Amino acid sequence: MARNLVVAVAERLMEATASTAAQVSEQVLAQLIEHFNADASFLRHNDHGLRASVLVAEWPPRSDVPDPDPHAVIHFANADPAFAACENGKEPVVIGPKQAEGAYRQWTTVIVVPMVSGELTTGTIGVVKFGRKKWKPEAINTLEAIASLRFSHLGLVSLV
Repeated sequence: MARNLVVAVAERLMEATASTAAQVSEQVLAQLIEHFNADASFLRHNDHGLRASVLVAEWPPRSDVPDPDPHAVIHFANADPAFAACENGKEPVVIGPKQAEGAYRQWTTVIVVPMVSGELTTGTIGVVKFGRKKWKPEAINTLEAIASLRFSHLGLVSLV
């Protein structure tokens, strides 16, 4: 079943064009939520010049997004542990309710999987569960496989 998800995501990415990139990224994120029985997901790009994580896509779209959006650009120097670890990290990071900070502390489990090209961490894919979630090794491996797919032809994440 996990292999089917990776193949489905790869096929969806290969069929995408620059004009459908936003829609395709949201479809992929929606697939992740459904497959992993989660509540939200996101795709972020690491802008190493800014030392920041930049939101590329999210699912489901948030309603009532403030202006400026506090999630649009998250500087690594001020980031929560999940984002800070993915500036140059190469391994998935799971933050459970006890490790989370702020308003999310009691009710959110987040897994953030880095997208790596060579030695450079180019972005992250994250999956959020409102509540506790134990991430099994197979699920983490599946997310790592999806993160290794090339999103660059969509302009979603610049892979060097």
